[in-house]
Amino acid sequence: MAEPAPVLPQISRQELLRRLHDPTLTIVNALPRSAWEAARIPGSLSLPVAEIPDRAREVLPDKDADIAVYCASPT
Repeated sequence: MAEPAPVLPQISRQELLRRLHDPTLTIVNALPRSAWEAARIPGSLSLPVAEIPDRAREVLPDKDADIAVYCASPT
């Protein structure tokens, strides 16, 4: 039997907006690169879900950094 996925903390829209220019927060867009190119949160990184196994260590070298991941377009 597989172990349940860990529960990860969530960040609210207000908290994300408050920390938008906070250098200790890395914002990652997990949508396809074309979605990131079309509309993105300023300063966010593009790391599509399919690329995480191959590129996460390159794109996110600081394992202790606060990371906010989003995977939906604006509503």
